[in-house]
Amino acid sequence: MKPAYQILAFLLCFGLMASVLAADPADNIIKNAQIDIARFEQQANGLTPTRSSNARRILKLLNLSHQRLQNSQNQDHPSWQEVNQRFVSLKSQLEGLLKPGATSAATAAPANSAPATRMAAPASAPGNNVPELVSGQRVRVKKLTRDMDGISQDLVTTGPSPLQTPAEVAALKKRIDQFAKALSRYPQLNDPDVQAARASFKALTQKLNAEFQRSKQQLKQLGDVQQRLATLEKNSRTYAPPKSLAIPFSKADAQAWVDAAGKARTVAEHNLKELQAIAPIAYLPQNPGTPQTGAPYDTGDVRRLQNNAMGMLDDVEQGYQSMAKMLKDSLNGVERNTFAHWEEDPLGEKSGVFLGASNEKNAMDSFARGLAIAQSSIYLEQALGRDAPDAHKIAGKIEQAKKDFIRNQDIALSASRMPESKSKDSKLLAIAREILENPKYEYGEFSRIVLTTEGVVERERKDSELEIDDAKLTLGGDLKMSGTQTTWTYKWQEFKFAASLKENDSDKWYIWWITAKNFSSGGSKTPLNKWISGKSSMGNPILKKNI
Repeated sequence: MKPAYQILAFLLCFGLMASVLAADPADNIIKNAQIDIARFEQQANGLTPTRSSNARRILKLLNLSHQRLQNSQNQDHPSWQEVNQRFVSLKSQLEGLLKPGATSAATAAPANSAPATRMAAPASAPGNNVPELVSGQRVRVKKLTRDMDGISQDLVTTGPSPLQTPAEVAALKKRIDQFAKALSRYPQLNDPDVQAARASFKALTQKLNAEFQRSKQQLKQLGDVQQRLATLEKNSRTYAPPKSLAIPFSKADAQAWVDAAGKARTVAEHNLKELQAIAPIAYLPQNPGTPQTGAPYDTGDVRRLQNNAMGMLDDVEQGYQSMAKMLKDSLNGVERNTFAHWEEDPLGEKSGVFLGASNEKNAMDSFARGLAIAQSSIYLEQALGRDAPDAHKIAGKIEQAKKDFIRNQDIALSASRMPESKSKDSKLLAIAREILENPKYEYGEFSRIVLTTEGVVERERKDSELEIDDAKLTLGGDLKMSGTQTTWTYKWQEFKFAASLKENDSDKWYIWWITAKNFSSGGSKTPLNKWISGKSSMGNPILKKNI
C-alpha cells in the first residue's frame, strides 16, 4: 500500500489537490514569473495617479516579465493560468491609473498577504477588465459544483476506506486535477457561482484530507493485509483438525490426536481474532479470481476464512465428541456381552465354554479388545488432562474376568473326561485304530479310543445332477429346458467314536469326535467297500492323566 501514501501525501502536503488555490509552478519560467508578479503587486499597492512615473516604470517591467512568461511550455497548467491572470489584472489596474482623470489607487495585494494571494487571482476590483460570466460559462460552473458535491457526498467515510488502494487514489487525483484546471478558467472571484464552486472544491479537498488520514490510520493498523491473510490461510491448512481415531488406539495415538487438535484449535481461535480485526477496516474489493490463482484476497475470502476457522473449531469438538461416544457405546457393549458370557459354572453342563482352543481364543480376544477399548478411553482423557473413572472401573472388571476365566478353565480341564463307551466291539475298535493310524488323515499320536455308538448303522442318500442341453423361450413367455439328469444313490455303513489325540508340537491332548464310513455305492469318486474317516471335529482338551 506504499504507493497510496506517496500519491496522497503528494496531493495533500504539496497542494496538487488544491492547485486552483495554490498552484505550484510547472517550470522555472512560471516560478520566476510568480516572484516577479508578487514584487510588482507589492510595489503597485497604494499607487495613485500623482505617482504616474512609478506606475510607468512598474508597467514597463511588468510587460517584460509577462513576455518572458509566454515562453513557458506549460500554458495549460493551472500555475501558468493563475500567474498570467495576475499579470493581466495588475496591468489593467496600472493602465487605468495612467488614464487622464484617474483617481483610484492601485489595489494589488501585498506579497505577504494571506495564502489566498498565491492561491487564486485577486478579486476583480471595480473598473478592472475581468469579464463577467456568460450564460454558457455559468452553466458549466454550476455543473462543476454539482460534480464536486456529488463526489463529496459519495465519498465513503465509514468502514474500510477506499483510499487504501492506489487505484482509488489515482482516480480521485485525476478528478481533482480536472476540477482544479476547470476552476482556474474562471477568475471571476466576486461571482456567487464561482464562489460556490470554489467553496465546494475546498470542502471536497478537506473531506479528502480527512479521509486520507483515516485510511492512513487503517493501513497502519492493518500492515500488509494481503500477507496477513495468506499466512492465516496457510496456517489453517498446515494445522488442520485431525481425523477421529479408530477404536482401539494407543496412548501415543491419543496424545498425537490431542496435540494436533490443540494446535488446530489454537490456530482457529487466532485466525478468528485476526479476521475480526481485519474485516471492519480492510478495503478488499471483490474480484473474480482466487488467491490460489494469484488474485488478491477480497471480502469474500475474508468470509471464507472466517467460516473455515469456525469449521475448524467445530471439527475439533465434533471429533472428540464422536470418539467419546464411540468409546462409551463400546464400553457398554463390553459390559453387556463380555462378562455374562464367561460366568458359567466350570463343573456344570456348559463347562465347555472354558474348554477348547476356539473358546479359549474367543475369550482371550474378547478380554483383550474390551481392555483395549477401556484403555483407549483412559488414554484420551489423560491426554486431555482429565480422569476416566468409568473406563478404569471397566478395565479392572475385565482384568478380574480374565483371571476368573483362567481359573475356571483349569477347573473345567481337570474335570474333562473321555465320554462313556457305548460298545466294546473289538472289530469296530480295530477299524477305528486303523483309521487313526492311516497317514492320509494326519491324526497323529493318539491314546484311548471310545465307541460312542452301540453298533454299525445303515445309511442311504440320493443326489441328482441336471445337465442342461438346450433352453428355449416359448411364445407364451415360458422357458423350456431339456437335458440329462443323473442320480447317484449313496449307501453306506457308519459308526462313531471318540479318541484322545495329542496336538502337534505340544503336550496338550484333545478329545476328537470321528465318524467312520464304509460305502457300498456312491458317486464316481466315492471310495467303495472300505472303511474311511468321515466327518471329524476337535472337542474339549483333556489332561493326559484323565484319559
